[in-house]
Amino acid sequence: MFDFSKNLKKLPPYLFAAIDDKKSLLRKKGVKFLDLSVGDPDIPAPENVVKVLSKSAKIKSNQKYASNKGKSQLRKSIKKWMKKRFKVNLDEESQILPVLGTKEALAHLPVGLINTGDYIITPSPGYPGYRAAGVLSGARVYQLPLLEKNNFLPDLEKIPESVKKRAKIIYLNYPNNPTTVSAPRSFMKKVVKFCLKNKILLVWDNAYSEIYYDKKPLSILQIKDAKKVALEFHSLSKTFCMTGFRIGWVCGNPDAVNILAKVKSNVDSGIFGAVQDAAITALDKNAAYVTNLRKIFNQRRKYLLEALKKAGFKKFYANSTFYVWAKLPAPFKSSLEFSRYLIEEEKIVATPGVGFGKYGEGFIRFALTVDKSKLKNIFKKKISDLDI
Repeated sequence: MFDFSKNLKKLPPYLFAAIDDKKSLLRKKGVKFLDLSVGDPDIPAPENVVKVLSKSAKIKSNQKYASNKGKSQLRKSIKKWMKKRFKVNLDEESQILPVLGTKEALAHLPVGLINTGDYIITPSPGYPGYRAAGVLSGARVYQLPLLEKNNFLPDLEKIPESVKKRAKIIYLNYPNNPTTVSAPRSFMKKVVKFCLKNKILLVWDNAYSEIYYDKKPLSILQIKDAKKVALEFHSLSKTFCMTGFRIGWVCGNPDAVNILAKVKSNVDSGIFGAVQDAAITALDKNAAYVTNLRKIFNQRRKYLLEALKKAGFKKFYANSTFYVWAKLPAPFKSSLEFSRYLIEEEKIVATPGVGFGKYGEGFIRFALTVDKSKLKNIFKKKISDLDI
């Protein structure tokens, strides 16, 4: 009787929902497997955060509708955190908006900006939610290649003039999921100038800013004139392992913040007050937790990279985030084919690169979301010796 809309029909099945279906099937069959697919850490959120959540949930005012702007104290904590971490000054009234997890905000933003015929520029490979945001808003979507030869940074000069003239938003994400690379300051300056020249809103997804192993990643708002054109997204999901809490924030250009706030005021009723209180505790009192989190992921990274080398992988990237982006080992050429092999023969669930866009083909993504003890000898066979 009912059918999908034309826009919804343009979307493939959501990548991680399809992976969840495969995992459910394995569980039904009683098959034990190692899940290295979705970026959902197994590490508990900070204990003081959970205690505050429990205590605050009992407060009557927190049980009522919450303001779409978020609590004043939360916005002040975000302001303080951004100042301490990046030396970025923000006005908590006009330049900060707490959101119900950055996924929904990334998806809702185009609703307030896109008109018929407008483009959204999304990275490929890139988080599938960017493309979905464009399609569901009715935008034309231009996939911007992130190529290995360019260290997975886009070549902005190759974007067609016809796209630049009609583009309203460009989504970029560094430290990058899935490729793990960070963006140098020189590129960040270049993209700010590009967006200023072409009057394009720069959406800088900085969800993995605190998961690094060497040089600290930057905020796009540290770049001169970025506040004129950029909106930066942050997630407590990755920084504090609070994926189920559904809370993050956007900050930057006040006009863009206001547009998103107007859209959200029509589609949701704010973040549960107890979750906001928990977020305040996370931001104000858990710097040591984040430092330790990086150590845990770094140990896991070393174990997995050693296992990949033994299995015959020749090239992989693990510069930041809690992922490893690995080039398919010979003789495999299809990431879907290789992911099927991993499930069937190795009992490992990983994410095929093509699921992040056509330019992700030839790679596979592993998530460092299981204990290091499980990553030591995960491959039964040397994959490069297989005769496929």
